[in-house]
Formats: sequence, C-alpha cells, structure tokens
Amino acid sequence: MHSAVRIITLATVLTFCDCIVAQDVAASESLTKLKSRNPQDIASAISSLPDGSLHSPEVARQLTLLLNDERAVVEHIMLRETIGERAWFKLLDLPSTLTEAILETVPSLKTYARGQAFEVVSQIGKPNPRAYDVILPYCDDMDVYVRSRAISALSAVADDSDDSIRQFANLLLDSDPMVKWTVLDALDERHQRIADVLPEVIKLLDDDSDVHVAISRDASRPEKLRGRVARLLAKIGPKASDAIPKLKKLTGPEYDEKVRIWSAAAVCCITGTPVPESLDLLERLMLADMESNWVQNDAPEAIAQLGALARPLLDSLERAKKHKSALIRLGLVDAFFAIDPESAVTRCFPLIDDENELVVSSVIDAFSGRGISEPRVIAAYIRLLESHDGSFYHPAASAVDALGKLGPAAREAVPALIELAKAPNISDHLKKNIADALRCIR
Repeated sequence: MHSAVRIITLATVLTFCDCIVAQDVAASESLTKLKSRNPQDIASAISSLPDGSLHSPEVARQLTLLLNDERAVVEHIMLRETIGERAWFKLLDLPSTLTEAILETVPSLKTYARGQAFEVVSQIGKPNPRAYDVILPYCDDMDVYVRSRAISALSAVADDSDDSIRQFANLLLDSDPMVKWTVLDALDERHQRIADVLPEVIKLLDDDSDVHVAISRDASRPEKLRGRVARLLAKIGPKASDAIPKLKKLTGPEYDEKVRIWSAAAVCCITGTPVPESLDLLERLMLADMESNWVQNDAPEAIAQLGALARPLLDSLERAKKHKSALIRLGLVDAFFAIDPESAVTRCFPLIDDENELVVSSVIDAFSGRGISEPRVIAAYIRLLESHDGSFYHPAASAVDALGKLGPAAREAVPALIELAKAPNISDHLKKNIADALRCIR
C-alpha cells in the first residue's frame, strides 16, 4: 500500500516537473522571438505568445521594453499600429504576480511608454507593498501623463489603510486637474474610509477646471472636475453634509449639465431624502430632446445611484424607454434594478428587443449577472442566437455567455447553440465561447 502511494506521488511530482520544464522552454523560445530585429517577426511573436510564457518575468520585462518600439506593423489609411501598442495589449493579459517585473523595466522606458506601463499596472495590479514603494516617486513626475498614470497604478497596488488614504489626500493637492481627477478615482474606490479627507474633496467643488477624459483610444471629451467631485460625494452620502450648500448652488442653470446632474443626485444621497427639486431636475434632463438621436448625459446613471430614493421617477424611466437616443436608453437598465429590483426584469424585458445592440447587450448582462433564469428570458436569449452578423460584439455573443452561465437550466438552448456554431461567418472566439457554453449546460 505504501509503495503504491510512493509511486503515485513520484509520478505526480515528475508530471509537475515536466510541466514546469515545458513552460520554461516555451518562455525561452518566446523570449528569443521577442528580441528579433524584424518588426513583423516581433509582432507575430507577441500575438502568438503561448499561455505558459505569460507567467514568465523575463517575457514580462521584454514586453514592457517593447513599449518603446514605435515601428509600425500595420499601416492603413485609417489605422497605424505599432509594436509598442501590440505589446501593451498583450501586457494586459499578464497575471498580477508580474507587476514587479513590469516595474523593474520602467526606468528604461521613454516618457509615453512609461505612462503606458503604469496604465497596465493600474489594470492588472493588486495590493502589493513593494510595488507601492516603487511607484510612489513617479507620482511627482514632471510629466502630467506619467504622474497621472502612476497615481492610477498606485491605486491598484495600494491597500485601504489610513496611510494610503492620507497619501492620496496629499496627491490631491497637485496643480493639474487631470491628476486631481485621477486621485478622485482612487478615493472613490475607498469612499467608505475617506471621511477625514472630505474637506479637501469638498473644496474642489469651487474648481471650474476642464479635464479631457478619454472615451476611446483616439478621442476624448472635456468634463468639469467639479462634476467628478459631486459624483464622488453622491456615493459618500450623509458624511458629506458640509457640501450641501455648494451642491445646491451647482444645480443652477448656469452650470455644466453633468455638474447639475451629479450635484442634484448628491443632494438627495447626502440628505437621505428624495428632494423634489433635485428629482425634478434629473427627470427634466433625462427626458429632454426625446426626438434627438444624439442626446447624452448621466441622468439615468445618477438616478441609479439614488436607488430607492428615486422611486418617484419610475414612470419617467418608463417614458425614457422611448427616447430616440440609445445613450439614454442604455442607462435605464441599471436604474430599474437599483430602484425596484422586484419589477426590474419586467420593466427591462422590452429593451431586449431594442434596435441598438449595445442596449440589448446591457439587458442581457444585467440579467446574466443576477442569474435570472425565467423561461421568457431564456427564450429571448435563444431568439437572439438566430440573428447575428458574425461580429464579436453582437448580442448573440452576450446571449451565448449568459446561457453558459445558467448551466443545465438552459438545456433547451442546446440545439440553437449547435446551429450557431455551424455558421460560416462567426469568429473563432465566438466558436470557442459556444463550445464552453455547451460544456457548462450539458
């Protein structure tokens, strides 16, 4: 008996060692290709990196160094992709355990690439005292982009201790509005613990600075810093009562629309009551220009932040389902669930047939995230599988993911999933998701 156990144990150890050796060999081969002089070879190596090599510190360091490489690998009249950009996207797939390996290479990077490295850390990083100590000096960098991204990375690796919050409060004194905005994001993630620094936050309601917020890789839009402050105060609630006078003033018609919206929401959240004037303002702005396709504001999102306080606006939210702007309709789903979870499925269900794909996907994601398995919902998912154009972001892809998460409860969807897998124009990624969903269901 003991001999058999020893044999099994030895076999397990040998198998584990074989896996480690295989991973080391794969990482070594990948590293050699990443150091090629030919830009096309490097780009191909980045795209084809095996999963095992993504756990290698050496590969992580080389990918980070490639952020410096501005040579183009794809050029088109509307697109120019560089080696650095491709490396950046691959770095986002790395585990958080490689954060320190990325940071080791930062001193060797050019200014813009340095900011990109910090952006990676901000997305993959987890609390890590050593990484925190490495990043902190860069939060005072002379370049605004570098220090704002460094602060974002610092937020990812920082804990929620009083010392960390005090450090972010110090960084809030930076002279640049973009840096202040980034610090507010960090404080937002710790909003339940920032009572001691609220005076500094509230002061920023007097700051009329514009911040250019990225909305895509190549575009940004100006937003008011004080609007970001009001949004944070809405989340904090009653502890921010000292801000009420300023917030009420900022709901006036002479101020920026988003500032008015979030100030109105903050007044309700802080007082803990559905203030009629604030609700009326949110309703009017949400329903303004109902026949315009291009209206965009945060009213639905702010209403969702109010939760049950916004119950008097349920009828207005129903009217907003007929708004011509998909950007308004898109925010209604979260609002319905925040205000009245019991009726939300029924209220949101008509939007699953919305003409806009993003609205449809938002409904699916909301239902799926809450594990809703009503027969009408599953039937709607199956119906959406029958209508697709092969693109990755089509609602059919969201429906596939939702059905997979339901598991055996979605057995009736199996024939439709099998049929979709046969479609000649769907992506390989979608085919893989269909196979994964079928395994979960069966």
